Amino acid sequence: MNTVTYTLDPKSLVVKGYSSDKAARSMGNGVAFFKNADELLADRNVTGTLLVNAYNELTDKPVKKFSDNKTAAKRFMDAIADIHVTSTRSDKEELAPLIFKPVEKTYDAFGRQAKKNNPKSRGSFAGKKIKCLIDTNPRKEGTRGWNNFSLFLGHGTISYEEFVELAEGHGSTKGGCREDLAHDIKKGRVEIIDEC
Repeated sequence: MNTVTYTLDPKSLVVKGYSSDKAARSMGNGVAFFKNADELLADRNVTGTLLVNAYNELTDKPVKKFSDNKTAAKRFMDAIADIHVTSTRSDKEELAPLIFKPVEKTYDAFGRQAKKNNPKSRGSFAGKKIKCLIDTNPRKEGTRGWNNFSLFLGHGTISYEEFVELAEGHGSTKGGCREDLAHDIKKGRVEIIDEC
């Protein structure tokens, strides 16, 4: 039985699983490689703060901190075990990763897991639409901000959730999207409107 080797990127908080250790290690330096909680804790770059942030990316019940790093690593591994695995590996591409996407969970008033089709979203922009107020991209070409603002121009009015999803296509994180959107609102380039 093959054991999955996981990688955790400390910058983007993306977790990926690979069918072999060799395939995972081909991703290069800067990511944590692990098969279990002990190996995750053995990486000197894995901190309590990183574990909290990575855990919160995978769950709808965020935590502020864990009692200790061992508990954090165990809870993080449990969160990975619950997520849906989408294989992007073809038979000819041995090094292609298995990409993990969080299972979206919602709960009803009694604490039971409810079925819901729309994606989870938190924060002040959740459930709102973004309306572009100008016709040209004022950001420096080639930057994350330029790529994100291009999404506003291409759509006129777009929901915040669609914006975040499309921005992931060019490597932007949720935090980067919030930061760029707040900057463009402050500059008067876009406005937020409540969805009806």
